[in-house]
Parts: sequence; structure tokens; C-alpha cells
Amino acid sequence: MADSALPPIVQQMLRADFYPHPVTEPIGFMQTHVSQVLLTGDYVYKIKKPVNFGFLDYSTLAKRKHFCEEEIRLNQRGAGSLYLGVVPLTQSGEKFELDGEGDPVEYAVKMRQFPQSALMSDRFERGLVDEAKIRELATTVAQFHSKTETSDHIRTYGTIPAIRQSIDENYEQTVDFVGGESVDKPQTQQQFDETKAYTDEFFETQQTLFQKRLDQDRIRACHGDLHLGNICEWEDQIYLFDCIEFNEPFRFVDTMFDIAYIVMDLEVAGREDLSKIFLNQYVEETGDYEGLEILPLYVSRQSYVRAKVTSFMLGDPSVSAADKQAASEKAAKYYRLAWSYVQKKTVA
Repeated sequence: MADSALPPIVQQMLRADFYPHPVTEPIGFMQTHVSQVLLTGDYVYKIKKPVNFGFLDYSTLAKRKHFCEEEIRLNQRGAGSLYLGVVPLTQSGEKFELDGEGDPVEYAVKMRQFPQSALMSDRFERGLVDEAKIRELATTVAQFHSKTETSDHIRTYGTIPAIRQSIDENYEQTVDFVGGESVDKPQTQQQFDETKAYTDEFFETQQTLFQKRLDQDRIRACHGDLHLGNICEWEDQIYLFDCIEFNEPFRFVDTMFDIAYIVMDLEVAGREDLSKIFLNQYVEETGDYEGLEILPLYVSRQSYVRAKVTSFMLGDPSVSAADKQAASEKAAKYYRLAWSYVQKKTVA
């Protein structure tokens, strides 16, 4: 995207003289559908976009300030030393400043910057994640979960109706991608029907299991988006960062929901051996062997969500034919993994 298409505040943040500290030029810039990120060398500044997607509402300055503060608060649990605070952005005339005089016009989350090579997803792709590292990761996640809170309010999100709502929405939102005979239909009808039937049956026949998860306080204030791309190893420390701050139903989940992202990442990459090592270490640390009974539901769900989000690219006219082909192949891979749990009633 050309600088001129960016908001004026971001255009100024792309200049070295905007910052009261040394920067590495050129300043890096990344964005998602919900945030804009400036990488200055030692520090990262993340601004939330003024958007409202229903499940996420950053539409007012007050809400963006609140969720910046929540991002700092919640990420203290898994990556405290990376998150430095919320910085107000002020305006004087046409000039914006970091924590200048006047009323704030925007807020940014300030973080320590680490290299992309520190991401666990990057390390995994380069073959640097071995059995010992997977065990260390499992121990880190187990310790993280042991410190997460629960309450009567949090437990309300562990009921079958609450869990089922998001899973059923996934099926409703992917009907247009069913067929299997073309690029824009990466899931077969059989996969769709059998995956949905599997989850329907699971909710019908495993009511006692869901109640046990509630009784055993396994519904907790978790990370909510714990895939390998939100984990890094830097300065001899594993950090679980970028947790869900904007939506309680996405964060107040079963601990097995949380680890299902990691299991999914490993399995879709063909490393079921590492997936089993991770699970064995995690349940040894937590004692949650019974959680293995519910894990297949959540691995199927996380895989289906990844497939769904990737499928959304297929209807975007701005996406090239080559990129659509790649997205279709990626989505098909995740649909297949979700479907594979139709046959897997437990994971051992």
C-alpha cells in the first residue's frame, strides 16, 4: 500500500523524526484487518483500526484505549516483559506526537521488538523445533494455564450452547465453499456433511464430559489464539503473546481448546510425532488426561476455522488467480484435517 493511502498519523509514524528514540530505517510496517503495526528497531507500536466486526468493536477512541489497556494487562500473563505500556498519540495542528501535549487522538500498544526469526512458526519451518523444544513449550503452556483464572462468569462459556454457537456459525459461513470440484469450493460435500455430523453427535452424546470440564475448572481465562505464530523464543525465554483481548467468548475457553491450535499446526505440517510428544508432556504437567477425550472436537474446530478464514480470500476480487489457487489448496488441507477427526474419537 502506498504511504499516501495510509492515515496521516501512520504516514508520520513511518518517519524516523517522529520518534524520541533511535530507530532502524526504513521503519517496518505491517497491517491486518484490525491493526497497523510500526516496527522501529527496538520497539513496536500497534494501533487498533476504528472497525466494528461484531465480535470485535474498536469503533470509538474510548474503546480503542480500553482494548489497548486490556492487551497490556492480559499479555502480562504469558509475555509480560515484551509489553511495555499504552502510549497516547496527540495532535498539534497537522503534527502528531508520541505522548505530546494536548488531548490524545489515538493510542498505541508499545512492545519490545523481537526478530521474526524468533517466532516459533518460523523456527519450526527451519527445522529448529525438536522434541526437547516441544516438551519445553508444553511445560510453558501448562504453567501458563495453571495461573489463569476462572469464575462463575467464565464457566458460563463452557456450557454446550455457548460452545456450540461458534462451531455452528462456522458451518453456516462456509456453505458457499462446499463442492470440491473447483478452486472456489475447496471442501467436498462429504467432508462438510460428515464433519458437521461428527460435531452434532459429539454435543449430543458427550454431555457428561462437558459437565466434567466445568466441574474440574477446565474452563479458564486462556490465551484464545495460541498457534505457533503467536509464540516466540527470544533471549532464552518462550513467550505466549498476542492473546485475545477483544472478545470474552474467544478467551474464556477450555484449556484443551487453547492447546488445540498447537496440535493443529503440528499435525497439518505432518508432524504427528511432535504433536503426541507435546500432548504427553502437557497432560503429565497438568494431570488432565481426561481432556484428551474432548481435544478432538477442538482440533477439528480450530482446523475448520483456519480453513474458513483462508476460504474468505476466494471471493475477493482483488486477490490474484495464483493467490486464490494457493489459498484454495491451503483451505482444502485444513478442511481435510478437520474432517479427519470424524474418525478420531480420542487422541493418544
